[in-house]
Amino acid sequence: MNALGSHILAELNGVSSEHLNDPAFLERALVGAAQDAGATIIESSFNPFAPHGVTGVVVIQESHLAIHTWPEHGYAALDVFTCGSAIDPAQIVQAISESLGADSCETQRIDRGEQTTPTQAASGQQGAMKRSIWFTDRQDDIALSLRHAGVLFSEQSIYQKVEVVQSYGYGKMLLLDGQIAFTERDEFVYHEMIAHVPALHHPSPGRVLIIGGGDGGACREFLKHESINEIAVVEIDPTVTEACRDHFPTIANSLDDPRVQLVHGDGHAFLESSAEPFDLIVVDSLDTSGEIPFGDQFYSGIKATLAPGGLCVMQIPAPTLSPVRFTQAVKSIQDVFTHTSPYLAFLPTYSTGMLSFALASTTPHTLERDTTSLSALHYVNDGVLGAALLLPTFVQNLIEE
Repeated sequence: MNALGSHILAELNGVSSEHLNDPAFLERALVGAAQDAGATIIESSFNPFAPHGVTGVVVIQESHLAIHTWPEHGYAALDVFTCGSAIDPAQIVQAISESLGADSCETQRIDRGEQTTPTQAASGQQGAMKRSIWFTDRQDDIALSLRHAGVLFSEQSIYQKVEVVQSYGYGKMLLLDGQIAFTERDEFVYHEMIAHVPALHHPSPGRVLIIGGGDGGACREFLKHESINEIAVVEIDPTVTEACRDHFPTIANSLDDPRVQLVHGDGHAFLESSAEPFDLIVVDSLDTSGEIPFGDQFYSGIKATLAPGGLCVMQIPAPTLSPVRFTQAVKSIQDVFTHTSPYLAFLPTYSTGMLSFALASTTPHTLERDTTSLSALHYVNDGVLGAALLLPTFVQNLIEE
């Protein structure tokens, strides 16, 4: 009996969770199986989900392959459809099962369009395959997706999962626990704004403490100030530094400057043990969608470690992402510092596109210097600097509530 095509539904069990949570590996398995069977690849799209699982589709000239995985159960549902009789979907399913190392593969075959007369399958020439593997950063009720070409580095440290992913539009990306820390294309926005705003509100900073910042980006920007002669970088996770030295050397090489002391340890403990005060203290810590990670005790430790006239700055939740958490963070800082000034920056690869910082001190915030002496700035200029502490009305209203 003639049929338009053959459709196989397969259930794969006993597959390693690592394979089932790796979109790049799954793409290679499905595309390779289809090519080995003689299919013509048109496009592929693989998307990971939080906290685990992948859905992937490979469009072939003869129809499609699709997979959805449950890594926590070692299970994957596979769907292979081929038109005509030239390509055997059973061969594709078997090859995928072997690539994934499945303990078992149960299949159901359905002949589609049995009551019709099939026509000859299309035979157009194969063009360049379009790869579509996506990383998605999900926070609260919003997500940012970037198409990427594969994972270059992945290691689970004792603190977090550290990854470097090669994206198409933004170059290499550093991910911490599945959240974008920065990308090569626009990291300068974050690092310039977290460094130069506090530095230029100080008449002549000499000693700087960076809590976090193991990538070297903020350190690179502070080194552009001639008055700064000592920078302590206290990064709790050495894996972050390792990944950045290997994959972001133009950023991480600032950590090798003779003015820089790199310490892998806890920032809070470093504050408590510090014998000399700092002119500037920066909390370069990735904001997450969970609870605010710092409180009065931590901010009081910063205050006690600042030199007279010193300033601190930290990233806080963005008002567009979570107005409640933004307000809570500002109020928590205001409980310790008499002068607290939130400020904003705009970064395409941050959820909602808006970054939020807080500049804090025991003295009023006065712009002491301009950007004349600074080189290689891509975001900060005198206009941006002069307007940095001015806020949109909706943000002012959040602070005043």
